[in-house]
Amino acid sequence: MSKQEPDLEEAEPEVAKRHFLSLSRTMTVGLALLLIISLGSSSWIAIEAARRNTYELLSSVAKLTVETVRDQIELYLYTAQEQVTFLAKMIEGGEVAPDDDARLSDIMLGALAAAPQVSGIALVRSDYTVLQAGRSGPDGALQTIVDDWGDRVDIREAMVNAPLMADPRWRTVSWIDDFQSPQIVVAEMVRHEGRFAGFFFAVVSVQALSAFLSDYDRSLEGTTFILQDEEVVLAHASLASGFPGLSPEKILPRLTDIGDDALASIWSPNIDEMTNLLAGSGVSGHVVLGEDDDTIFIYQELEVGEIRPWIVGIYFRGSDVDDPFQRLIGAASVGAGILVISMILGLLVARSIVRPLRRLASASQKVSALRLEGVKPLRGSPFRELDISAKAFNSMLAGLRLFETYVPRNLVARLMRNGETSVVSEERAVTVLFTDIVGFTQIGQELEPAALAALLNQHFTLLGEAIEAEEGTVDKYIGDSIMAFWGAPLDQPDHAQRACRAALAIARSLQADNRARRRRGEAPIRLRIGVNSGPAIVGNIGAPSRVNYTLIGDTVNVAQRLEALGKEIAPEDDVVVLVDAQTKALFDCVAEGLALEPLGDFVLRGRGIRSQVYRLREEGA
Repeated sequence: MSKQEPDLEEAEPEVAKRHFLSLSRTMTVGLALLLIISLGSSSWIAIEAARRNTYELLSSVAKLTVETVRDQIELYLYTAQEQVTFLAKMIEGGEVAPDDDARLSDIMLGALAAAPQVSGIALVRSDYTVLQAGRSGPDGALQTIVDDWGDRVDIREAMVNAPLMADPRWRTVSWIDDFQSPQIVVAEMVRHEGRFAGFFFAVVSVQALSAFLSDYDRSLEGTTFILQDEEVVLAHASLASGFPGLSPEKILPRLTDIGDDALASIWSPNIDEMTNLLAGSGVSGHVVLGEDDDTIFIYQELEVGEIRPWIVGIYFRGSDVDDPFQRLIGAASVGAGILVISMILGLLVARSIVRPLRRLASASQKVSALRLEGVKPLRGSPFRELDISAKAFNSMLAGLRLFETYVPRNLVARLMRNGETSVVSEERAVTVLFTDIVGFTQIGQELEPAALAALLNQHFTLLGEAIEAEEGTVDKYIGDSIMAFWGAPLDQPDHAQRACRAALAIARSLQADNRARRRRGEAPIRLRIGVNSGPAIVGNIGAPSRVNYTLIGDTVNVAQRLEALGKEIAPEDDVVVLVDAQTKALFDCVAEGLALEPLGDFVLRGRGIRSQVYRLREEGA
């Protein structure tokens, strides 16, 4: 052992006989060894240079491809925009009247014939009458329909906004019932004789746009796509023949729906950025690193009217573009062999260090969440620093397991989630629950100390499970009694409901336990529960060296008095739950499936005023 750690030799003499490796020295020697091997591997430099050159060439080609695809998409969509602009100008210029259905039908059908990507065109007039021209049937035959859309909320909203349109506006992708498919919508306001007359809109099929893009896939070694946002697919080859499962509720598929694992991995965290290669080009891209093959993504945002920017892109498989430097790798096999050896050595060293660190990190994460039941003691390590860390962690774990038996774990966990290191006393609206076993003194006289302790532990376990299920805090155990509360440290607006549900859950569990006790010939445990809601001082109470997070105030006293009153109300019942008027006023017992039986006014012990008391039962009990 080193001179800096004499305490380890004194505290653990058996460990001193073992030979420890220094983590810092091992890391230094290992990294130096890897550096020497890497410097001797000059062929790797040539391979990496070839790889960079290949990707630079790829990025240039991909940039040009993306820009070409983007330009084609703009042309594809703006053809539809030009059609509605053309029709709106004909009406505004007086060439055709907005109510001349026969003439407008001919013009609209002609516009559709000239723009095969447009699924349909409609004129929505200011009186909500509609002239539609669209494609129908398997052969795409053109037809016109006159309809009235005055009862459609979306059309009324569009009519309100239409006079504000200065230019043709692309709208969001919408589900069009007439086509039973998602469509991209473009609209333009119509004026006639200087007055607002309605608006034209045209729709472009997402399926047709996908088919348009898939044509590019045949001439490229990559796959083109359009994303509406980072997770929703707008156009892809898989949508070119229609896509099952789309509906008004799910207009477009998500990345994980279309069966393209490569595209689904586009936002994987395991990436190699291409920022330097694409700097200043206006195009973005990255490489998703895979176990079997890499995937290269090149993409660019496309601004389309009011629609949020689309992501237009293309991806390539790394194996499809790696041929140039694969040949260089074959020629540099000797250098690659040296690199493989260095990687194996580095992996062996890294694994021997990382594995115990991973176990420590995983265990520490569970400890930070106070999930000690799932934490196992850490194994020792041949590395001295890691072995010391493991032993220190195991000692801390043992101490925390003792600590959590004395401190409410839920309370500590909530304070940790809030980032609180101390609690300022304050007045809060809370609900307090008190329990007490009837005749416990006699029970204690009849049982041996060990049996009595086992009985209480089993009883408190039963109560604690019901309280924790409703996210309550067990404040303290007082002999055979328990005090719990809701509404602090976190705000729980339904604290009264939670406390009442917990009380009835305790009643159900106790009654089931009593049935088992009677079958064994044992006397039942009879319990009285008092529940009261109101203001109380909540916070750390006690001396600086020993504090409790607890409640004080009249609300606490009333809960205890209600519990005591239960012994008089129904002395022979297994369980009696009493609440006062304040608790009753805080929740709808019918909605909760509970029943409150009014018992009358009582003067609780130690209080000079009368209190309305209710017995809490489950509905129908």
